[in-house]
Amino acid sequence: MPEERNTRPKFLWIAIMAVTMFAWYEQTATAQTPDIIIHNGKILTVDATFSTAEALAIAGNKILAVGTNADVLQLAGSSTQKIDVKGRTVIPGLINTHQHIHNYAEGAYGSNLGPEKMKVFPLDWKGVKSKDDVLNQIRGSMEKYKFKPGEWVYFNNIDADGSAETIKILYDILDRWELAKVTPNNPVALDIAIPDFNGYLLNDMAMNIIWAKHSDFIKKYGRFWINKAGLPDGHLEPPAARLMLQYLQYPAAADLAPVYKSYIEEQAAGGITTVSTRLPAYSKAVFDLLRSRGELTLRIGAGLQDIFGNLPELEIEKGLQRYSGVAGTGDDMMWVTSLGPTAIDGGGTRACTNQKRKGQLEFIDNWWPTGQCHTDAEFRGAAGRAASIQGSYFREWVFASAKTNVRFANTHVAGDRSVRNMLDMIEQVQKQSGAKATEGWAFDHCRYVDPRDFPRLARLKVMMSCAPKYIDNGSSVADAFNPDMANKFLVPIGSMLKAGVKVVYEADRDTYDFRDIEIMVNRKDRQGKAWGVQEAVDRPTALRMVTSWAAEYVLRADKIGSLEKGKLADVVVLDKDFLTIPADDISELRPRMTISDGRIVFLHTDFAAEQNLKPSGAVIASYESLNARRTRRGRIADF
Repeated sequence: MPEERNTRPKFLWIAIMAVTMFAWYEQTATAQTPDIIIHNGKILTVDATFSTAEALAIAGNKILAVGTNADVLQLAGSSTQKIDVKGRTVIPGLINTHQHIHNYAEGAYGSNLGPEKMKVFPLDWKGVKSKDDVLNQIRGSMEKYKFKPGEWVYFNNIDADGSAETIKILYDILDRWELAKVTPNNPVALDIAIPDFNGYLLNDMAMNIIWAKHSDFIKKYGRFWINKAGLPDGHLEPPAARLMLQYLQYPAAADLAPVYKSYIEEQAAGGITTVSTRLPAYSKAVFDLLRSRGELTLRIGAGLQDIFGNLPELEIEKGLQRYSGVAGTGDDMMWVTSLGPTAIDGGGTRACTNQKRKGQLEFIDNWWPTGQCHTDAEFRGAAGRAASIQGSYFREWVFASAKTNVRFANTHVAGDRSVRNMLDMIEQVQKQSGAKATEGWAFDHCRYVDPRDFPRLARLKVMMSCAPKYIDNGSSVADAFNPDMANKFLVPIGSMLKAGVKVVYEADRDTYDFRDIEIMVNRKDRQGKAWGVQEAVDRPTALRMVTSWAAEYVLRADKIGSLEKGKLADVVVLDKDFLTIPADDISELRPRMTISDGRIVFLHTDFAAEQNLKPSGAVIASYESLNARRTRRGRIADF
């Protein structure tokens, strides 16, 4: 009897272990069977050695194997989808480190909704010659849309040319009281700069509301303009302008979802699988909705936009404590990349620079002698118009960010003076608190960078996110400043890399990204003229900038950016060979297939027919046909 009592538990234990081992084996075998194998390709892995391979296998949302055709194909199971790409180039999904995706989506497709649902009412500057032309348009909109008394109204400038005449109307002639003549019953904001929150003109009612609630903040940090009598005239610059984010109305997520979805489909057709962007709360709600529907096929690394200038505490460091360590949090489809000011200087003609403007841009010095320089300790606005301030919110934010472990990135740093101001502050921080206090910090755009600052950028380990688009403006830069500005300061990627700076790619425009990759390689504008040829990079470097190095910027270097075993499966199949196509033809490259998070999300029509592929949920089209769906071709003013 004792032996029987001992035997039964033993057999029971063996049986349990056998069942457990079988279940484990079955689960493991299933997990290791690829869902998709891409083979017979020229796979540029963009790993540490820029190795090439013939095939890769995907299981779930991860890369299972990368290697030879023979090694990878032997992993196939009965349900594995095998795709013979017939020698085509395969690259990691592209990563755009600075893309205002919500602005561009709304600009491209938002007119389908109309101004009432978009909560943005256009002010068309075509043919505008006087103040009355502007006021008559606004009056017409107020009468047409019949706003409820007290409802906030936002007007957005469309097709403004940035001429001296336009600027004079916006900056000198219009003020809070002029706007009030045609908007007596509603608080109204008119944007006067790019980015849109970098400057507003408020009418009298809006200014009274803002002043009543935030006068202590505005008096301390500004920045606002005054008239000859010393009264605030309604023009606001940051941080005061950022207060408007609390008051303006925003579209409903359900209305915007199809708008964003259409734009995301374009991104997939262009090979983009990850975007880093400043993200307002209303836009995040749209992406959350798309995700809940299974329609979010683009990874979003978000710089939180709404916090800067809107902390409930007047003491910045105290307010930032609650965001300590927030960068990197989230999952692998949506996460936080930063909590920055989003813009520390102006765009276009208002970039913060130590270089002297001339010719057609010289008039801008009447308002900003060195550009719109938010990190200057003083408010250097127009003489007699810039109200004095007690402190620099931007500078205090930088130092408080370092103390509270809040990452500075996703922020417009366009001009050479802004770069130098930031480096001065970072150097001071690192002397006091060590290099870790600013670890991972990045400046966006590198529109103008003084060559004398390259060594310091490298020494302080500041990452630079560069927009090749500015090279398209080489001629106007040379005319507005000088040839050296266009050839030595303008997006100086090559020299910064040689100095040891980590440089990544950004679009910062609504564009086809292979056009920008072409510019990085040949440095040519649309007229074929080359600017700063010494700043050109080779193709492997350009590809690293838009994949593996960009993954570092978005804080996901261990997950995306290269085609390696264990990484998330973001894969693009191209129609031509990236490494051998003529440099001037790189912009003609077109993805044939895009895989995001292990899922086929885009197929070119021809490739789908060739492979007989019709995966559920994938868009089957061409980039051109998707882009042609857009309902608006105009652009927001950039001056």
